[in-house]
Amino acid sequence: MSWYLIWLIVFLTGIMGLGFYYSRRIKSSDDYTMANFSLGFFPISGSIIATSMGSAAVIGAAGEGFQVGTAWFLTTLPVAGFSILLVFLLGKTIRKLKLYTIPDLFVRRFGKAAGLIPALIISILYMTPTFGMQIVGMGSIFTTIVDIPLFWAMIIGFLVCVSFTLMGGLPSVAWTDAVQSVLIIVGLILMFIVGLNYVGGFDTVVQNTPSELLNFTGLSGTELINYLIIFGPFYLVWQTSWQRISAAKSEKTAVSAVTVGFILTSVVGFFAVGIGVIARQSIPLDTHPDSVYTDFLATVFHPAIGGFFMVSLFAAVLTGATSFLLSGAMNISKDIYEKWMNPDASGEKILKVSRLSVAVMAVGGLLIALLISDIIAIYTYALSLSAVSMVFPVLAAMYWRGATKTGMITSVVGSLIFALSWNLAGKPFGLHEIVPGLLVSLIILVVVSLITDHSDDEDPTAYYFAYKNE
Repeated sequence: MSWYLIWLIVFLTGIMGLGFYYSRRIKSSDDYTMANFSLGFFPISGSIIATSMGSAAVIGAAGEGFQVGTAWFLTTLPVAGFSILLVFLLGKTIRKLKLYTIPDLFVRRFGKAAGLIPALIISILYMTPTFGMQIVGMGSIFTTIVDIPLFWAMIIGFLVCVSFTLMGGLPSVAWTDAVQSVLIIVGLILMFIVGLNYVGGFDTVVQNTPSELLNFTGLSGTELINYLIIFGPFYLVWQTSWQRISAAKSEKTAVSAVTVGFILTSVVGFFAVGIGVIARQSIPLDTHPDSVYTDFLATVFHPAIGGFFMVSLFAAVLTGATSFLLSGAMNISKDIYEKWMNPDASGEKILKVSRLSVAVMAVGGLLIALLISDIIAIYTYALSLSAVSMVFPVLAAMYWRGATKTGMITSVVGSLIFALSWNLAGKPFGLHEIVPGLLVSLIILVVVSLITDHSDDEDPTAYYFAYKNE
């Protein structure tokens, strides 16, 4: 039996045992999706790192480093910058409002009707396809560990992920993430160093790599602007960060854990991109981008060590996938089921709906994974549609009491339709849909709010200023 398979069996046994342990301790939907608002620094920070260092940040980044070069690292900087900005500017407000989801903010500020469309957008247009992205990543890792077709590898990854999520919820995910974050950081740095030595050192890489891949001009100006905007503003409305901020046991813990988590994520991202550049010296240049990281890892390390780090990467992708399922499940169980279908539902009933939501979203994500294999394509499209429709309505709820429910809903729907139309039109002028989409969102929000009145069920409060001094 190969070392890869041994490590995989050990990991799966442990992960299922952990999920079973926490399944016996979960009594309510708050336990399942928010860990009863009691997580400390290590699980919060580790969860941020492991979730962020999933398929796109490790497998995808290595593939882009392989193709584009070091310039891809620039696209990771806005993630840390905007996420840290979020926790410092709005962390206190998010915790004071005790927000479960972003649509929960819209319901409190603009009334019940304002939360429905955002809940559908986040759960269906973002969380479901992003889970599919993780399935592709797990499939890529599985095919390296066990010699089976990618299709069956993704099916196995899907079954493992859904089983783990249905049992353990956020408590098991957060603590698993905390441990895996340490392993994935150590693994990436060690792989960078060992891989560099394996191919002959820094001088060899410089001599054998095209110069445009070793500087930060590998992306055109338009491409760079598009990626910076895609990976920046979205993280103001990344619901996973909001969930971790709310789930922390204190505001101080939330701020420090999220800040440290994203700083480390950005630093480690450099090593992931660098591994892709180094891998050009060792593996065929026609290697599929999504296979660069796993193929190079298998080349560099002895199976006893490589198998351990391969399974660690699988664990990070798995727990990232679980985080997306849990976050989307909250949108369905809290924002749709509890608020619209059964306002008097008991905690036990909401817990059952949360678990059912996980299963339904997982099936949808699997279908997307089987149809689209390009990890970065899935990720950027999901990000852009969410950012276009959510960023300015969220900022309006926090900072502008003049925003109205009609303005907010019109902005969400109008910007989403515009972004989809822009993409179907072939992205005129080479601009990604997020650039004009954000502008359209802002214009619609401001203009419609100025010509409409507040509804009776609105709370015309700028929450940031309301809670700033408390």
